[in-house]
Amino acid sequence: GVMLMGSLRCSPGEYIKSGCMESVGTITSSLWIQENNSWMQVPVGHAIVDGRIVPSDWRAVVLGPVMMVRWPHMVLAAFLTTAMCVIATGAWYLLRGVHRDEAKVMLHWGCGLAAVLIPAQIFLGHLSGLYVYEHQPAKFAAIEARWHAEQPGTEVWLAWPDASRERNRFAIATPGIGSLIATGRWDAPMPGLSSFPPEDRPPVLIPFFGFRIMVGMGLLMLAVSWGGVALRLAGRVDRARWFLWVAFLSFPSGFVATLAGWYTAEVGRQPWVVYGLLRTADAVTTSLRTGDVLVSLAVYGLVYTVCMGFGITYIYRLLRDGPGPACPVPDAAPSRPLAFSEGGPGGRRR
Repeated sequence: GVMLMGSLRCSPGEYIKSGCMESVGTITSSLWIQENNSWMQVPVGHAIVDGRIVPSDWRAVVLGPVMMVRWPHMVLAAFLTTAMCVIATGAWYLLRGVHRDEAKVMLHWGCGLAAVLIPAQIFLGHLSGLYVYEHQPAKFAAIEARWHAEQPGTEVWLAWPDASRERNRFAIATPGIGSLIATGRWDAPMPGLSSFPPEDRPPVLIPFFGFRIMVGMGLLMLAVSWGGVALRLAGRVDRARWFLWVAFLSFPSGFVATLAGWYTAEVGRQPWVVYGLLRTADAVTTSLRTGDVLVSLAVYGLVYTVCMGFGITYIYRLLRDGPGPACPVPDAAPSRPLAFSEGGPGGRRR
């Protein structure tokens, strides 16, 4: 609340402190969310007692073999999403010819941060691919749309997977380099979906295209950030309108990449809720009726839609009015908490 609505009611130091506390809290929350999800992806540190999964090593449960790869990967995804929004905002202001000094700062820091983080994110993504190869071979085969085991593997860049015939249509592929890209070894064996019983295979379309959308958005962010840094060093970033349009239109790239990555991870895990231990079909609460689930889903959807609508409206007003002078006198702050989003101490509409 202080971070969103308290800029005119507290000192700059307190306002910055509230933002830092929000950031630390969110990152800490993501740690436990990823710990839980990582255990469901690669369950370790447990025993089966009377048909129940019981923790036997809490350290292994919390800090499993993939946790310290997946969590930084998610945190960097959030940072990159924010950086791309900052870049797009700066580009939008320059295209409109307003707030030019602030816009240059946005482009400078946004492109600089993204340019540094993207290579680290690509490296963490590669490590994530290694854990999938080692611990979830069926998911790995689905991501690659590889129907039969190969050694070395073919790299399928783009195709239309045909599950009914277990083949790829319109495939663009390079033979022999799939093993090298995935594992760093030319001769690494690549699993195929036919190596697994049909009931243990995940769907192919969503993991296959989700992974490629995620990678494509990552390459777009790499091009925008490095291009922005190069133009900044050349002193032309505010005059290259083609770049400003590309930067502005790339604002959803972080969101799209993050969602595509999650779809790849979660759909690729099927048919398991806890990989190798508990199937999705067995985790369903049988006492629930279809109507109960539909009502619950509709209520959740309505609440989130309303919250998203308020959030988009609030952020749009902030972006529309742009940065303004800070209010040095807290007593002069408006009584209406959303007045800041309307452009200043008195609030204004355009």
